[in-house]
Amino acid sequence: MPSVFYEQRMENLFIGPICDHPFPAHVHEPVEIVCITQGEMNMMIAGKTYQVCRGDIIIAFPTVTHSYEYVSPDADGLTLIFQPDTIGEFSSTFRTSQPACPVLKVSERPLELDGLISKMKEVSKLESSPLKLGCLHLFLAYLLSSLTLKPITDRLQFGLYHQALHYISEHFTEPLSLESTARSLGISRIHLSHIFSQQLHINFRDYINTLRIDRACSLLRDPFYSISQIAYLCGYGNPRTFHRAFLLKRGMPPNRFRTLLLEQEITE
Repeated sequence: MPSVFYEQRMENLFIGPICDHPFPAHVHEPVEIVCITQGEMNMMIAGKTYQVCRGDIIIAFPTVTHSYEYVSPDADGLTLIFQPDTIGEFSSTFRTSQPACPVLKVSERPLELDGLISKMKEVSKLESSPLKLGCLHLFLAYLLSSLTLKPITDRLQFGLYHQALHYISEHFTEPLSLESTARSLGISRIHLSHIFSQQLHINFRDYINTLRIDRACSLLRDPFYSISQIAYLCGYGNPRTFHRAFLLKRGMPPNRFRTLLLEQEITE
């Protein structure tokens, strides 16, 4: 099968302009939504290419392969990329279902989305703001109620790498090893290792740590949790291991990351 690379994203929430050029097949844990306000583009999701025109919205759920195959010179719009847990109300939807069709045509979508897209373009210029989460929450409420969603019941309809990523997304806070994951998927350890190294271009352990640290960054926003509690909630056996992994991924210890988050909130 064609090579698919795993894209690591550092931010929990990105709101910004659309990609203005073709981009190869990739997969990541965050949800990715593209709203076209001008021009058109062709986007591949799960092996099928869709044409997205002015007013259309297209969505790629977590761990689903997607790529930008064509972007017209006059294309413009808004891209939303965020972790499934960003708005807890919709987390289960993103992890247990898929849209029957990932494109919501302009003729089918609520008029309220126009104003929300315009507002999100405005707040995207702010470094961090509660308005971003508020707009995203409303946007998702309208969007998901307009899509036909179906539960993921047949994992075999997706590629093996997708089955692996989906399984891990449901169990990454548990003790996971290459051997135990491969056994749960009914494949060999070597086969699973090959999927990560040759198709996703990321080490298995590094992928697990990426998911755990992303979850930790979300929990660090809540002062209710101590650093030690967050370590255990994210699947680390002890705070020291968590501290080392966080420092490696984010370039700072978790307590410093939390301090910066609080300083941002006070500034705003």
